[in-house]
Amino acid sequence: MYYTDSKLQSRSFALLEFQTIASALGIDQFCGVRSCRPDVLMAPIGEAYFPPLDRCFSGEHQLLSWKTTYVALSQLNGEADNGSLRRHLTDPQTVHLLAHSSSPYSAPTSQTKSTFDTKTSSIHVPPSGNPRYDIGQVKEDTLWLSKETKIDEVSALRVAVLEWQTRPAVQLLRGSLVDEIAPLANGIGGNQLQASFSGAASSLFGNSSGLGPSAPAPFNDAGPRRRRLLETYLSERRYILKTSEYVTFAASCKTQNGAANNATNQASSWLEELGSAILSTWKGDGQAQSKSKNFVAEAVEALRSRMESLMRGSGWLSDESQQEEIDLAWARNQILEMIHIMQILLIWLDSSLTKLVTPDLILPWYRLMNECGFFDSLHLPHPGLQGTYDLSLQSLTALVSLSILNTPLALELLDHSFAAGVPAGSEGSSPYILNSVAVNELNDIFSGAASFKTSSPSILAWSIILQKLRELALTARESKEIRQSLRATDKYNTADSSDTDGAERSSSKNVTYSQRRSSTGSDSSQQSTLLEEIYDSISFTTADGGDQANFLAASAVDECKVFEVVTTIAVEYCTPFGFEHDGKPGQRMRSILLDLVRACASFVAYQPMLLMATLALLTGSERYWDTVDRSAKPNISEPGAKFMKDVVLKSMIWKPALVRFPYETSPFLQLCRAVTFSNDRRDPEELPTWNELEELDSFTYRLPAHFDAYIPVRTQEDEDFLQLTKNLSLAVGPDFGRSTAQHHGIDKMSRATTILAQPPNLFVLPSDTQGRIISNGKPFVVMWHYSYSALTYMGGILQCASMVDLSASESNPTFSVEIVGEIIGLITAMLSSAASNGASEQTSRSSAESAESILGGASDGLDRNQDAISVIFEIFEKELYKRRKSSEDMKSIDLLIQCIQFTFSLLPFKPDRVWPFLGRSGLLGIGKDESQLSAVIATQEMLLGRYDFLLGCIRLFEALIEEAVTHVVSRNAPPKVVARFGDTVSLGAGVSRVTMEKVLESLTRTMIEVYESTMNWKFVEQSERMEINSRLCSIFQKILDYCFDTNDNSDISQKLTSPLAPAAEYIISIFLSKSNADVTVMPLLHTFGEGTATPSTTLPARGLQYWTSQVREALKLTSTLIRLNRLLLQPPSHLEDQMFKSASILAKVYTAHESYRLPAVELFDSLVRSAAATSQQPPSLLGHLGQGTASHFLEVLSMLDQPLNDDALLSAIWRLLSAVVSKRQQWFAIFVLTGNTPRESFRDNKNPVALNSRRSEPILNTALDSLCNIEKMEPRKALSMLEFVALAADFWPWVLTIIAQHPHFMKAISEFGAHVGSMASTNRSKAYRTSSDYNSPQVLSFVADVLTMYSNYKQQTNDQKFHKWIVPHLNYLIKNAISLPSYSASLHANLNRNFKSKFIGCSLEDFKRTSLNRTQLGDSFFYDLELANKMLAYEPAWVGRKGEGFAEEVRRANLDLSVVEAQVNLFHSWKSLLVELSGPLATEPKFQVVMAVAVTGCLNANAENQLPEVIFEVLAQSRADLAFTLLQRLLEVKSTIVEVKAILSVAWNTLRRHDPNLGSALNGDDADYYRMLLKILYLALQPHTLDASLASQEQLNASTANGSTARSQSRSNVQVGLEILSTIVAQGFRSLTTILHDSPTLVHPSDFSLITAILRSVLHIPSLSRNTAHLISAFSDSQTGRCASTLLSWADQLATNGDPIYGELSILFLLEMSSVPALAESLAVEGLMSQILSTNLIRVLQSRAFGPFDQPARMYSIWGRGVLPLLLNLLHAVGSPIAPEVSAALNQFPNQLARASNTFTSSPRTSAKDSTGYITLGMASEALNLSLIVTILQTFHEAGASAAVIPSEIEEVKWDRGQVKEEVEGWLQRRGALSEKIVPSDEKEERWSKQKSVSGARGDENRLEERVFEEMQGVLGILGGNGGE
Repeated sequence: MYYTDSKLQSRSFALLEFQTIASALGIDQFCGVRSCRPDVLMAPIGEAYFPPLDRCFSGEHQLLSWKTTYVALSQLNGEADNGSLRRHLTDPQTVHLLAHSSSPYSAPTSQTKSTFDTKTSSIHVPPSGNPRYDIGQVKEDTLWLSKETKIDEVSALRVAVLEWQTRPAVQLLRGSLVDEIAPLANGIGGNQLQASFSGAASSLFGNSSGLGPSAPAPFNDAGPRRRRLLETYLSERRYILKTSEYVTFAASCKTQNGAANNATNQASSWLEELGSAILSTWKGDGQAQSKSKNFVAEAVEALRSRMESLMRGSGWLSDESQQEEIDLAWARNQILEMIHIMQILLIWLDSSLTKLVTPDLILPWYRLMNECGFFDSLHLPHPGLQGTYDLSLQSLTALVSLSILNTPLALELLDHSFAAGVPAGSEGSSPYILNSVAVNELNDIFSGAASFKTSSPSILAWSIILQKLRELALTARESKEIRQSLRATDKYNTADSSDTDGAERSSSKNVTYSQRRSSTGSDSSQQSTLLEEIYDSISFTTADGGDQANFLAASAVDECKVFEVVTTIAVEYCTPFGFEHDGKPGQRMRSILLDLVRACASFVAYQPMLLMATLALLTGSERYWDTVDRSAKPNISEPGAKFMKDVVLKSMIWKPALVRFPYETSPFLQLCRAVTFSNDRRDPEELPTWNELEELDSFTYRLPAHFDAYIPVRTQEDEDFLQLTKNLSLAVGPDFGRSTAQHHGIDKMSRATTILAQPPNLFVLPSDTQGRIISNGKPFVVMWHYSYSALTYMGGILQCASMVDLSASESNPTFSVEIVGEIIGLITAMLSSAASNGASEQTSRSSAESAESILGGASDGLDRNQDAISVIFEIFEKELYKRRKSSEDMKSIDLLIQCIQFTFSLLPFKPDRVWPFLGRSGLLGIGKDESQLSAVIATQEMLLGRYDFLLGCIRLFEALIEEAVTHVVSRNAPPKVVARFGDTVSLGAGVSRVTMEKVLESLTRTMIEVYESTMNWKFVEQSERMEINSRLCSIFQKILDYCFDTNDNSDISQKLTSPLAPAAEYIISIFLSKSNADVTVMPLLHTFGEGTATPSTTLPARGLQYWTSQVREALKLTSTLIRLNRLLLQPPSHLEDQMFKSASILAKVYTAHESYRLPAVELFDSLVRSAAATSQQPPSLLGHLGQGTASHFLEVLSMLDQPLNDDALLSAIWRLLSAVVSKRQQWFAIFVLTGNTPRESFRDNKNPVALNSRRSEPILNTALDSLCNIEKMEPRKALSMLEFVALAADFWPWVLTIIAQHPHFMKAISEFGAHVGSMASTNRSKAYRTSSDYNSPQVLSFVADVLTMYSNYKQQTNDQKFHKWIVPHLNYLIKNAISLPSYSASLHANLNRNFKSKFIGCSLEDFKRTSLNRTQLGDSFFYDLELANKMLAYEPAWVGRKGEGFAEEVRRANLDLSVVEAQVNLFHSWKSLLVELSGPLATEPKFQVVMAVAVTGCLNANAENQLPEVIFEVLAQSRADLAFTLLQRLLEVKSTIVEVKAILSVAWNTLRRHDPNLGSALNGDDADYYRMLLKILYLALQPHTLDASLASQEQLNASTANGSTARSQSRSNVQVGLEILSTIVAQGFRSLTTILHDSPTLVHPSDFSLITAILRSVLHIPSLSRNTAHLISAFSDSQTGRCASTLLSWADQLATNGDPIYGELSILFLLEMSSVPALAESLAVEGLMSQILSTNLIRVLQSRAFGPFDQPARMYSIWGRGVLPLLLNLLHAVGSPIAPEVSAALNQFPNQLARASNTFTSSPRTSAKDSTGYITLGMASEALNLSLIVTILQTFHEAGASAAVIPSEIEEVKWDRGQVKEEVEGWLQRRGALSEKIVPSDEKEERWSKQKSVSGARGDENRLEERVFEEMQGVLGILGGNGGE
């Protein structure tokens, strides 16, 4: 990381924040820390909330709207700590607004006007001259808004600036959606698509809470602009309230959860602390207590003002055409604000449950409710609002009214007051219930509201409080009267005893006194208590003489149907509108209502309505799937848990339902299911219903008709008891499952139970069982005292139900669809509750054991071959094929839904039962004619418009995919390896892979058909359609990711995820079809169209979640499909083509909602990259967007991740921009880089103002400016920006001009290396990898890329200053960029070996990521750790003890490979930079040292690298390339530094450590790398070779003898040279010839040339030739000479197209060997001459004359460059003994000698192609060699015996030396003519012909001419003549 961030600093920052908040709120002590002086700790007020205007208008700062704030908060969920959001919300001004959210803006004053003038003054923002904004217009709009809305000018200014900043987004969205899809209409769906989009747009925009679509007036006209201002103002007001509500509820959750909340993510703690501070302000805690007003009174006043303004209207002036619309928006906003105020009030009350409110808090609320009639009947001024918000307003009214009474605490306080005997007159500031005035007023209000349904819950609560008050007051009064009576009696008895004696009187008196004190108490007991006083002040009698408390209770229960009201609120409001914060608001509201039910315990008997209300409060309207999702989250407080822990509720509801079971089956089952999920997961076996169901002690049952086998017992007791005289066998009781109400007045239920053929003993009560009659109607209903398992009993019912025809009719209620469904539902709930506890290994085992117990309990008593699972599956199959009428309601498929849910809940525990069942079930119809799934959907759900069954199948499909993937490894492992739960069999073991493939493929086919057709289905709730689409898109993407995101194997059927392969292939065949089919594209486009119309509402509607979710998932799926198409190397699909055509819609989607931005950007990125991957010209993104849309879209993109600073979004945007500038999107790239479209640039190139008219800087400038602070940037940001800059500079060279003009950019990035170096030095002691280990090199690699291109730019502009300036800044790169990557070979080797041994059937390669999804460096970079966790968690060793298992090792491996990847990237970038700098700086001695060090570093790194991984082989090759290039540059400039000469030993060491055997190296896979090392070795030899033209032998000896170091170096060089000759040259040449003979394709001619060149170079090392013994030994041991002559003999056979290249190579090699006299002698002794002359190639040469222009040209080269110099060397080395053989050999080439004699003869050309008369360097060299040979032979001939030869044996060479002499002499005298005749004969001579001569003394025009003159002068000098030298 590039910034210091310690825990201490973070804590200090948080402390500073919250002390600032506390000071702003007036709280003296905050979070236990006393605030310091404000002038020290307080930040400038409003800086984060509203920064200076110049920053706002420049684009540097985007204001955070309250809507965005709320959306960000709702998405935060404690998962991340968004710094920008945190700074915004903890700003003092923001905190003030949240604390006063009901009236956030103050009225305009002179002070606010002055602040406004200061903020908009010219010193802060220029008034003119900048075309990007009009400050005058902004000021005008601000003052207008302030006047219209009566808010202060500064607040209005912020609204105006916010409107200005959001204009691009508004403009992007304002276009008609129907117009956008017009280009697609002809190709996709035609009118159908247009109609669906039009319908979506109209229905969605119509429900907006804003002002609706803009009028057709110009966008920036005053009218539309001010409409937007008003809309923004209303939105800000509404979302301030919503944000305040959200924050304070989070704080209240922390307060109520206490320590349990400590386990949550610490990132949300600041939010909770902020909410706590606001709540403290509202409660008046601390210093704010004296300053705060009555919060409830303020809230009530805010409600009253909005009610009044709602009727009065906005009063805003506007056009008549818009007035009604504006008033409607205003009214809607007022209602929504009222709703949020009441929600906030409810939060405040909920956080104050421990203290009863005082009269001044409760009375304002009830007075307002009395005035508005408790909102029981709403009459809104606008018909469009009528009925829309009734439910919310009325439900909140009822909840607040009930909560403010705080019934439990009020009853407790009454009991406490009674026990304490609080005297009258002690009211003071007491709670409202102890204030007689308040109680009287409340009583009057409730009496007047007795007929209102919305007040019925609070009225019922008040009646209970009144009953309690009366009961306690009367009890107190009765106690007082009794005491007074006792005192009076005492006095009377005392007066009657006057005739007794004094002593007795005295004793009696003492005793009486003592008794009197104990019985009557003190005198104070005679005073009236406060409860009596309150009771006396209240009228408990109604106007008609009835009892007041009873009247209120009866009104609430009987007239207003309070329990129906409670049920409605719980079901229709609490759950749908309380889903935020993981559903906690809904649970809190239901808990408030549950307290009311509890308070009724003593007053309301057990009855159906009370039971229904309780069930509604326990579950709300949560579906099974909602409960499953919620139960997976920790620390969820539920009404169910409260219910089971409350003794009163259990005795009031639970116990009556239990004792009525199974006589009334349904109520008890519903209660059990409702509380099943309330377990806090401490122990999975402690399910709330488990202990209750395991052993019931009563069995309530109506006796069968005519059954009389019982006798009365216990007759002395009041109740009637019976005892069985024989066993009572219960089979199918028609009364089972009935409630009390169902039996009322029904007599036909006494029929015998043997009507249907059933198993005889469903349940048996043994004889002697006693029971109590609870219903005397015939036949009796008896509660038998008998212990049994309810689960076993229910299992028996299920077995019987599987054998009969289930019906929902009343004839057989025991086995009705409803009862059977509820039993299955309860078992399902219990299994799901057990499954939700399987997070850890221990709890997973307990969960499995719990599931076994549940299923075992339900299976006890069944037939031997059956269990509960098979029975339920039988019921499921029977119901699938049941014939239903299409007109039946949802109940007809309820049992199917329950069975699907059971299958889902069973899957985690019994996958081996689920897979085979689905494979043979009619649900999918595999191998059958029809799928019953499709049939049920078509015949039932599509007609009803509800799709619970389909959703259940989708959830099961999703679970099956997860199960298939999760257990794929354990399923295939040996049983002993995966015994997870003791001795149990592995989960899923034995499941056929074929079955899994068929099930998943069948489901995939069905679900794709569903997805393609849901647009046209009927839906009662559109949220169901959105949920279906969302989940299906997620499933499809998940399948593709599982199959293609890991393992590079192209055959997905061979991967671990092979069960998903057929499903994945089918998805690809449908979505990536090459045909123009529209069925799969239309749903995606329709979803995107809905995305553009995403509503903006502050009401937390569940449908909005599914709305946004379906759009996000569709975007992700589309992006994945496009990337997958590229991965599979397929041509562009129809989907991709349509996405380009829909680019404008996607741009709108990006803007429509904050959560769409990241997936939308990733989709654009995938489109651009995929289109560029083909050879065709990609579609133009700019063209498909259109100029206007593109301009607005780019404006929005230019905001980057502002205002929320989302790092992931920022990186994605920069990646998209990088793709645009580098992936052939030329026009859009110009637009991105300049901010103007190409058309605008061409049109306005003379108008710079027009060219700079965009609202923000070009995005390139934004990147450059940001990177100036690269050291402080978050690494992901820096990486994405640098990549964009590097690619822009690479593909658009003119960008470098902009970079050059930037004042700070190059300096900042150039100095970054030093910063990284300082960080690296401090981090060296770390044992494990950290993010900085890979982020720093990765950032540096991009820096090096930019520097490379900038260096090239400077070189082209001839600016050399930069190159010299940059070198000192590259120290870190010089030292570290080339070093061997810090790869932990042991880590990877051990991990790979241990992994394979532990996890049989899989390897790490199975988790290796592919290029499908872009991965980031980090702990999941190379191996998919998340997938591995999912698949391998069954094995304890995966996690290991203390977290040190395989998972940790894989994580470390990922980190290690991340570092390696970054270091490799850094090397490649440094390589490019070094090569680029080596051009202009190669002559600089300091940089030569850098180059030499780089060469040495590359070679040393390669020498140390012995790792087998492919990546390192490529890296070694790249290092070798760099070393070769740099060394070549050093030799070109003839560098003489010591470091260059030191390279030889390093190069030889590198080659030797790699493989000194040339043969084995060329036979390996790295032959090219070895050849490169040979080339480097050759170059490294060059500084050590002896150039005779530059230094004489004496000079060499002198220099070599200069010091001991030099001598040591010389000896080292000689030793290295000898090793090279022996190993590389001698043995290598032999190996080459052998390989060439055996495998010709492995050897190249260049290999022989390289060996020959190395030989030549080594032989020129000073003093090496003196080691003759070593030389002869090396070559003789390898028989190198024979190998060379042998190669010459094969040369004619190896010729390619007649070119005898190997003949030339072999003769040249022999020539180099012969240059050493000792070796030449050795060759002569071995008979080299005869061997050469006997070869076929030489015979051809002897047979005809080959000149330099004859073909093949190489024949002349063999003669001139090979044979002649070789003969000369032999003659020179051996001397006279070999002279006869040399002369004889020459005369064997008569044709060549004859041609050579006429070489320089001038003759006229016969044709244009005739080469006669031209002279080449080879001809001159040939003449020189012949001259030397002939002259030496002539000398020996003349010497005769003195030379130890016989003159007659030396033949005269048939070469006319006289003629040659004359012609050469003639040419040298005609220099001009000679120059014209000289021509090059090969590439080398061609280069010489273009080079200047070395000396230039003779006036030679080029190097070739100079060489020819030198050779010809040599000839003349030898032969004698003028001009000879």
